[in-house]
Amino acid sequence: MAAPFRLARVLRLREQMRRLRGHEAEAIAARLGTARRDVARIAAERERCAEEEARAARAGVLTPETLQVGRAYDAALAAAEVAETQEAARLARALEAKRAELLRARQEEEKYVRLAAAHRQRVLEEEAREVDRVLDEVAVDRHRRRRKEQGHEAV
Repeated sequence: MAAPFRLARVLRLREQMRRLRGHEAEAIAARLGTARRDVARIAAERERCAEEEARAARAGVLTPETLQVGRAYDAALAAAEVAETQEAARLARALEAKRAELLRARQEEEKYVRLAAAHRQRVLEEEAREVDRVLDEVAVDRHRRRRKEQGHEAV
């Protein structure tokens, strides 16, 4: 019986770790998508408020108090937009790093897969040599028995 591949457990653990990194990358990508949608939503709200303020100004119903409240709201939205944009940028960098980590993990896992394949090939070759050796022994034993039998018949 051939020796088992000793790194099989390491390979399984690496596969599990790679899958975990893949799930982490998916989670980061989902959070990034949410952050980008939030940025777009905030920008749309700012645009909507600016249009509403412009309509009020054209209609002549814009008061200084309304303008002040509108500007404060716009400033708050702008701050939220900056924060969400920074969060989206941070998540984009984290996703890029996680994908690079995932790529390295796949490459490392492929090394172990190649080692396992090489091990299987060596085991098959060893088993084939063992089968050949046993067949040779059987043939030699058969030859000896025949020679022995021929020697007894000759006497």
